[in-house]
Amino acid sequence: MSDSDKMRILVLGVGNVLLRDEGVGVRVLGELARRFAFPENVRLVDGGVLGLSLTGTIMDADHVVVIDAVRGGKPPGTVFRFDWEARPDHIHYKDSLHQIDLMETMAILPLLGDAPKVTVVGVEYEDIDGWGLYLTPKVEAAVEKMIAAVLAELDALGVRPLARSRWEKAPDVFGGASQGN
Repeated sequence: MSDSDKMRILVLGVGNVLLRDEGVGVRVLGELARRFAFPENVRLVDGGVLGLSLTGTIMDADHVVVIDAVRGGKPPGTVFRFDWEARPDHIHYKDSLHQIDLMETMAILPLLGDAPKVTVVGVEYEDIDGWGLYLTPKVEAAVEKMIAAVLAELDALGVRPLARSRWEKAPDVFGGASQGN
């Protein structure tokens, strides 16, 4: 398989970093970018709260790994992994400022063509209503599990990122720069 034939993979961290656990997706994405170098077919994007504006970015991929806070009725810090189309009924996505847009975005993808396969790595949040840049302790403790879950997902897709040295510069995850250094 040539480089141009490789599956285009998007790792998309979403959420509002000003609302504590709501920003966990962006936080985990930043840690992945800081710690690992990914092959060119893997793109890391900070989706923030862009919602429908992410449609083009998502449709450009063959497989999307969304990292986000979710409500699944489990103790805060519980990590979930599920395919978007087969998401469990107990997972809810309408309790935060950006989730309605994310739901709408996912709903219109099939109308635009061949929608990518979407996998979600989520964590049960504790606080998404309070202002603050820091995650709650239970969600903070789950960050390493989420990173491991994303890496496992990528491994299943044949992607093995390289650990960065502490002196390497992390790429821009706001959609502008390439992943290679």
